[in-house]
Amino acid sequence: MTYPGTKDVGPVIPAVTAGPEGAVVAALGGDLDIAAVPAVRERLLGLLHLGPSRLVIDMSAVRYADASGLEVLVNTRRRAVLLGGTLRLASLRPEVARVLAAAGLSRHLGTYPTVQAAIAGRRPGIRTATPGTGPAVVTADVPAQAQAGPGADSGELHAAVAGILASADAWRDADPHRRFSAALRALARADAGTSHAALVQAARSLLSVLSREPLTYSPVVAATAGRLRRLFPAGPRLALR
Repeated sequence: MTYPGTKDVGPVIPAVTAGPEGAVVAALGGDLDIAAVPAVRERLLGLLHLGPSRLVIDMSAVRYADASGLEVLVNTRRRAVLLGGTLRLASLRPEVARVLAAAGLSRHLGTYPTVQAAIAGRRPGIRTATPGTGPAVVTADVPAQAQAGPGADSGELHAAVAGILASADAWRDADPHRRFSAALRALARADAGTSHAALVQAARSLLSVLSREPLTYSPVVAATAGRLRRLFPAGPRLALR
């Protein structure tokens, strides 16, 4: 059976079905990043309104997640527990599991190699699985810096950086603990200089912080950060509260 109200929500598309043993399985796909946070939060909390439930999040089609997106899952789990239910993650891709560990959120979320294992509650841990492959492996690696340069010329990179710097007030409001201040100052210095390599490195550093630290949701921050992230398809991506 498919529950109503499971239409597309932008970057992340939840498909919700009833699983065995009374479990509710919500399959996410795409990018679980700051831009997706409001819609995903609303949909998942809406599932909890159905009553106490054993909610399993199938993460096999999530190609990227940042600290902000993962924090939505942590907060949903807290609400589920208060209502007498549970929330478990299943089939994380290795790159998503690394962000989960680097953001320090793995201790709050039980992860399982498959949806079936999550339903049964077998062998929780930081496990990753590529859909259609064999057993998952345990990993707690911190994501490395992107090795490839941006898939854009210096003009595109400068334009993306200019958008971030022009939105400094919005970034400051979204960062009450000032965890991004140093990276943003470094980005401004690099943008004012003449070295393209230095600007690339400063942009990578900001994206690395975004993968570890959540931000309070802001449409402006989501748009400007997303524009920069798209220039680094192989690098670290974004983080929501």
